[in-house]
Amino acid sequence: MMTLPFPLPSRPPVTRIRKCDVTNLRFPGGPRTQPMRGFEDQYVDIVDYIVRITDEIWMERAVGRIYDTYDASCTIYSSYGVVRSVEEVIAGTISTLNAFPDGEIHHLNVAWSGDEEEGFYTSHLGHSQSTNVGRSSLGPGTGRRSSIRFAADCITRDNRIHTEWLVRDNGAQVRQLGFDLHEVARRAAETSTLERYIISPETRLEGQTPRKLLDLPSDTLEGWARHLFHNIWNLKRFDWLTRYYAAIATLHAGGGRVAQGVRNIGALYLHIQAAMPDGVMRVEHVCHSEENDGVIVAVRWVYEGTTAPGGVLGECPKGRQVFMMGVSHMRLAGDRIVEEWMIFDELGVLAQAYRT
Repeated sequence: MMTLPFPLPSRPPVTRIRKCDVTNLRFPGGPRTQPMRGFEDQYVDIVDYIVRITDEIWMERAVGRIYDTYDASCTIYSSYGVVRSVEEVIAGTISTLNAFPDGEIHHLNVAWSGDEEEGFYTSHLGHSQSTNVGRSSLGPGTGRRSSIRFAADCITRDNRIHTEWLVRDNGAQVRQLGFDLHEVARRAAETSTLERYIISPETRLEGQTPRKLLDLPSDTLEGWARHLFHNIWNLKRFDWLTRYYAAIATLHAGGGRVAQGVRNIGALYLHIQAAMPDGVMRVEHVCHSEENDGVIVAVRWVYEGTTAPGGVLGECPKGRQVFMMGVSHMRLAGDRIVEEWMIFDELGVLAQAYRT
């Protein structure tokens, strides 16, 4: 039997959500399995907390629970800007539910790290299905169905989320609702009132500082993930994909794109990077889950660069400095990735490109 390319840290067992009866997730019962000082007694672990507050807010429409589970001055980062209060979170939730009143949330994975002292970090991968009835930030109601993935990375302490990074596959949703991606992006650029999320990329002397291999161990969970992202995104060693992916691996990427097999996965990587061919990848957080169908490594990342037409952003404005915020969940079988969900928001990147 093949083993993982890294040892897993020792930590308490928590709720597993993949290949489980949804009813059991909503009413888990049983004693608490990890220390969670300050959290409501009903939650047995941090995964249970994330799953159930999401269901309460988005499925049961208990929007007011946001006041109980988000800090009053919480900070939410996205490709569009920064939100800095619970009232803005409430307003955004109401607006979304009004536009998509029959929305359903399906939980795909919750990776995590941390503890009650420093706070829990969770990376929640989900799948949303809904009908667009009312006006949304994308445009007027269309009556069409949409089905997209999202990732919400949160830091939670004492029962309240104080920091969140939110990535939704808005590119897929725009296309499913029948809107033009570039038209919506231009409108978002013109009308946005959010504080801008400023990314300061690493500087390098052009043509004089070649990109090198990382100088850190690759036999740890975080080291393995950082080497993978650096080698493929920064060093552009697409020929090394076979070191990380199984021959028949499947990659689900932003925009509703799917690639199966290493060669097709490489082609999709090229298509994404062609939109920012000088891009620099930065890994911002790594965590994991031990699920019923294997270990899943979750990575939050930012890819920064200069836009070029012809890649995943289509015929975008040329030469604009932008960043792509993303979250990847990679399911391993032995030492290879067999399935990956790479969530990014091409609409958000295009909106940056169209800003003057």
